[in-house]
Amino acid sequence: MKRIETLLLLAMTVMQAGAQSADPVVMKIGPNEVRKSEFQYFYRNNYSEDGSGKGGSLKDYAGIYADFKLKVQAAVDAGIDTTASFLEEFRQYRAEQATGLMLDSAYLDNFARMTFQRSREEVGEDGIRMFGIMTVKPDDDSPEAVGRASALIDSLWYRLGEGDDFRSLASKYSKDGAARNGGIVGWFSREQLPDVVADPVFATEVGHYSRPFDYDGNFALVMVFDLQKFDDFEEHRESIYQWMEQQDDIYPEAMLRKAEKLSDQYGWNLSPQDALLREDSLLEELYPEFGNVSREYHDGLLLFEISNREVWEKASADSAGQVEYFNANRRRYKFEKPVFKGMIFFCTGKEVFDEVSAMLKDVPMDQWADKVIDYNSGNGINVRVMRGPIEKGKNNIADALVFGEDVEYEPMKGYPYIDFIGRVIDKAEEPSDVALQLVNDYQDMLQAAWLKKLKKKYRTRIYRKALDTVTLED
Repeated sequence: MKRIETLLLLAMTVMQAGAQSADPVVMKIGPNEVRKSEFQYFYRNNYSEDGSGKGGSLKDYAGIYADFKLKVQAAVDAGIDTTASFLEEFRQYRAEQATGLMLDSAYLDNFARMTFQRSREEVGEDGIRMFGIMTVKPDDDSPEAVGRASALIDSLWYRLGEGDDFRSLASKYSKDGAARNGGIVGWFSREQLPDVVADPVFATEVGHYSRPFDYDGNFALVMVFDLQKFDDFEEHRESIYQWMEQQDDIYPEAMLRKAEKLSDQYGWNLSPQDALLREDSLLEELYPEFGNVSREYHDGLLLFEISNREVWEKASADSAGQVEYFNANRRRYKFEKPVFKGMIFFCTGKEVFDEVSAMLKDVPMDQWADKVIDYNSGNGINVRVMRGPIEKGKNNIADALVFGEDVEYEPMKGYPYIDFIGRVIDKAEEPSDVALQLVNDYQDMLQAAWLKKLKKKYRTRIYRKALDTVTLED
């Protein structure tokens, strides 16, 4: 017995060694190894020969991927991968992606074809039709009432011929339950309808309507909106599978059957339910492509959260840091084109602008908007504003009014008087002049500093010989 166990252990060791030699380590980030299969998957997904993708050359992408894995490792060390929100989001994604792998596709295909065949036999050669009906009922049994009802259905038939909408007429004139739905009855086969209705429905072409006919002492006409025939399984495959997914027992049965097959294949000797659990735990090993997709989403979630903590939120919230960065880098914030710094005012009259202009005198520019809101709250909305900074060539109103360009613009309706307060600048004077660019630049600085720290913390090794075996093609 001991000898058999030793031989089995030796065989497993040889198999693992063979697998690893075919899938060598291409880089090591701190304690974690990145194998060729993982790196190659990401490289192929990001490579583009014209340089438009994120991949570039193999060497360049190796550096990009190493930096990515450094941040992922930082997220793991921060415990992000153990938080309840992360675990639940990843669990949901993995379950969605795993569904197809844990189903017996042969069983589902056979069930779908049997469903199609039954449907074809039930509906026959005529298929099913989606139609609507208009029903006019006489007020009583008198000849006069019957005559009025007959005349009305003839009139409706004529109006359809003139282009009136079937649904609108049915909603207004029809006297049956379908009138609430614009006369639409739904999908039916010939066998599901009484002959008096089935005959005109299946004699009428799609998009057309029938002549009026008697129906249980009433008068009616039908319009056919769509037709489905069960001639080709492939045409109905998607809708049949959608129906199967909505049933309570079909997909669970397909999962159990798949688990039974795997249990037999790998000699697990488990019940279908236990085999199902085993299969789920081994999906990444059984299906390498699924493992790569799951890893991509897993690491992407970690990257987003750790980047948000270390860079994005920090840059947005750190107003003092932004100011410090701006003061240290003023020379980079020169404008290629002149920029208007101030506000353009759209007023109901010149007197309104004069009042607002006097009100804003000696008020800091970053408080102007609040002052205008206060002014409007006490006087009605007599003024609207457009805030700068506005670069020359970006707005016709600013170009004409501030920069003196000969361009046309549409005045704001109800606000005929336009004027401005402010000045033209050729470089940023304060952080708010380049607010968006400043945040982006500050983020880049934080990102670079963070990455530098990570590279000191986690040693990165790239194995060139293994890396050179990575290819774009199978």
